[in-house]
Amino acid sequence: MRRLVLVVLSMGVLAQGTAAAEGNGTLAKEEAAAIMSAEGRHVRPVDARLRLAVTDGLRRSATLAHLVLALDRTDVIVYLETGTTLHPSLAGRLLMAATTSGSRYLRVQIAPWLRGNELIAIIGHELQHALEVAHSPGVRDERSLAALYRTIGHAAEGSHQYDTAAAREAGRQVRSELAG
Repeated sequence: MRRLVLVVLSMGVLAQGTAAAEGNGTLAKEEAAAIMSAEGRHVRPVDARLRLAVTDGLRRSATLAHLVLALDRTDVIVYLETGTTLHPSLAGRLLMAATTSGSRYLRVQIAPWLRGNELIAIIGHELQHALEVAHSPGVRDERSLAALYRTIGHAAEGSHQYDTAAAREAGRQVRSELAG
């Protein structure tokens, strides 16, 4: 069975307005830690490298903070994991994991070679894709996920690989905020 893969070609976030505490829209260290340890959080890194990257990103990027907080208000739960089987040309991808009557579960796989600001930017890119799914309640399986991205995205290299301008902008925005 073919899997739909959302590819990271370049980075960047469509994130305006956040409930974050600091004046620049980022979160204080304690707030970031509280979000990452909250029982009902919707962004769930499954390894220490990604948990640290998201926590750091919440403190340094208003865009990433917006994405995480926005996903917490949806029915989408995102598991972030290191994608040890990713093709070397991919930095990240989003996959449909499961759907229940109350929640939709997504898997985001991130390349193991990414570190620092680039890792956080890719996470932002992929979380924008997760938010796109969250805003599309009809996406409940791989077929409807593929249909969404044929509509809102554009085909990337290879079959079943899509990207969106919003996700590319999200990655760029996160990267810019981290550099500033």
